[in-house]
Amino acid sequence: MDEMPLIQQYLQLRSEFMGYLYAMTRDAELAEEIYQNAAVVVIEKAEQPETIRDFRAWAKEVVRRQALHAIRAKATTARHGRAMSPELLEAVSNVFTQDESAGSIVPDEAGALRQCLDGLPADKRELVAMRYERDSRFDQIAVHTGSTAAAAQRALSRIRRMLHECIERRMQLAEEAS
Repeated sequence: MDEMPLIQQYLQLRSEFMGYLYAMTRDAELAEEIYQNAAVVVIEKAEQPETIRDFRAWAKEVVRRQALHAIRAKATTARHGRAMSPELLEAVSNVFTQDESAGSIVPDEAGALRQCLDGLPADKRELVAMRYERDSRFDQIAVHTGSTAAAAQRALSRIRRMLHECIERRMQLAEEAS
């Protein structure tokens, strides 16, 4: 089995890993997502020259770590209430590349988003620009900020929450004024 490419070995262990993941998550969709994320790690590892002595044990640890990361992310989302709508996330991205008239949301929301973005401190605006204008990955942002990818992800999560709350406040004020 050690002679086969890593991804083939990983695929042979699919049912074992999927059972393990389902037992951990009790969510078939989440288990599949975690399995796919772990496959990416296996593929990346295959590109490195070092050998793995016990592939099954190594792959199970990769799956376990991916599961813990996904479970923590799910718990964080649950603690912080509802997630930001896809439309708002799209608007954050569009605000850097389009004018308000071409946005994917109504102009009032686009204007509120622009005002909220303008109200952010420069360092936070830069993080948003890196992620949504330049499509930077969290690890790239981390290098720029001198932090970890997880810290960059948390910082952007806090910024998105701040923007979401700011937009809701501005829309509420606009509604009350009209």
